[in-house]
Amino acid sequence: MNNNLLNSFRNFIKTKWKIVLLVVILVFVMIGIIFGYYLVKKEVVVVPIEVPIEKEKSEDELQENVLPEVIWIKYVNSQLGFSIDVPDKVHGCYRCYPKKVIEAPVKVFEDNENDIVYISQRHYYEAEYDSRLRKYIRDCEKIEYSLEIFKYEYTEWKNFLDGFSVLKPFLGWAIVVKTIKNEDELDEFIKENYGPKCHTGDKEFWKIHPYQEGVYDVFVGGETDDKNTNLRATSCRAGWVGRIKLLYFSEKNKVMAVSLGSECTFQTNPQLQPYQCYDEEMINSFRFE
Repeated sequence: MNNNLLNSFRNFIKTKWKIVLLVVILVFVMIGIIFGYYLVKKEVVVVPIEVPIEKEKSEDELQENVLPEVIWIKYVNSQLGFSIDVPDKVHGCYRCYPKKVIEAPVKVFEDNENDIVYISQRHYYEAEYDSRLRKYIRDCEKIEYSLEIFKYEYTEWKNFLDGFSVLKPFLGWAIVVKTIKNEDELDEFIKENYGPKCHTGDKEFWKIHPYQEGVYDVFVGGETDDKNTNLRATSCRAGWVGRIKLLYFSEKNKVMAVSLGSECTFQTNPQLQPYQCYDEEMINSFRFE
C-alpha cells in the first residue's frame, strides 16, 4: 500500500514537476511581498505638511496697490462766474526714450478776455522722432505750457476749421463761458462754437449731486433732433472732438461748453493698478457762481 502511494507520488512529480515548481515559486514570492511590506512599514516616517504663512508686504509693495494721493483744489473764476475742482497732479506725458513714468502738476490758464479758461498739465516731455530712420534725432525737451501757446493753438485751429472754436488742447480742457440773454442766443452760441449746421437739441436738468437747480444739460443737435444720433454722422462738427459738455443756467444767463475728448484726460498711470480717471469728478464739480 505504502509502496503504491510512494510510486504514485513519484510518477506525479515526474509528470507534473513544472506545475509543482510554479506553485513553489509563487509561495516564495508571496512570502517575500508580505515580509517586505512589514519591513518598509516600520521605517516610514510621517512628516507634517507645513502651510506657508503669507508674509506682510513691504511699504513699496503696498504702494503699488494704492492710488497716489491727490489734493483737490477748488478753482474759482469770479469774472466768468464759475468754479471747478482740479487735482493738483496727474499722470504726466513723457514722449522720450527710455520711457519714464512721471507726475505732472495741473495748472489753470486764464484768458478772461476771450471768456476761456484752460486746464492742463503744466508741462510735458518730448523728443523729435524720425519715423523713416526709426530713431530719436533730438534730445528730450521739457515743454512748458503758457497762455500764449494756448491762444496760438486756439486761433490756428479756429481759422483752420472755419469757426469751430470749442476745441480740446493736447493735455487738457478749454472751458468756454459766456453770458447770454435767452435761448435764441444759446442757439447762436452753439452755431458760433460748433458750426452753422449745429443747433440746440434736447435739454434736461443736470442730474448731479449736489444739485444746482435750474442748470440744464444741453444736447447739441445736427441734422436731426434725435439725441441718439451720432454727431459724427451729421454735418455738425461737435462730434469731431468726442464727448462734449454744454450747460445752460437760464436764471444767471450763463452757458458753459467744454470738449472732453474721447479718452480720459486727467488720470493716474493707466499701466498700473488701481487706476483712476478724474474727468467725471472734475466736470461734475462744475458750478455757476
